[in-house]
Amino acid sequence: MHFETKRDILNAHIKIIFDSLIPYSTKLAVMDNSEFLYTDDKNISFVYLVKSGHFLVKDLSVGMSIKTVSAPYIFGMAQGLYPEQMGLLAIEHISDGVIYRLESELAIEIISKKQCWSSLAHFLAFQVGFLSSRYYDISHRSSYLVIKSLLLEMNNEPDEIIQNYSIEKYISERCYLGRSGIMKNLSDLRKGGYVEIKRGKLIKINKLPEKY
Repeated sequence: MHFETKRDILNAHIKIIFDSLIPYSTKLAVMDNSEFLYTDDKNISFVYLVKSGHFLVKDLSVGMSIKTVSAPYIFGMAQGLYPEQMGLLAIEHISDGVIYRLESELAIEIISKKQCWSSLAHFLAFQVGFLSSRYYDISHRSSYLVIKSLLLEMNNEPDEIIQNYSIEKYISERCYLGRSGIMKNLSDLRKGGYVEIKRGKLIKINKLPEKY
């Protein structure tokens, strides 16, 4: 007997949206470090459909990475509804992948015509849940708990990202902590046997302490 996980359910809703929008979308050329803006210089906003690969969402206004996402994924639906609030967000390509794009106005028109609002609501609820959790983690916790949260997040990333990102870079891009503080925490965790690190890369998390 097969039991659907929450991710199975989410992917099913994403597929419904993909099937509705991709026929009206343009496939983009993706090269190393390609960067795609949510809005262009004419203030036209876009929706991006990630069919394969890994991408990084960045807030250009503060120079911080928000999250790494893997296919299948949708960027820009919420921003399409409120584009004036999201002009400084961008997507950076970090691995081989396939991505499609269409204007937000057209995407919303198609969603409405094909009555896909329920699937879109499921996806947006997932996004809100992640961002709320991230905001809490970096705003209301000690430096160590911020690092612990991001270590656990990194540990759940695809192997391709874990193997190609240094732990320090991954953490520093996602919070406001200084490099020296991050490196001291990581050094102490490694010496205590809580994590295994080789050449700056995460090898294994054994068990992170509750407090530091």
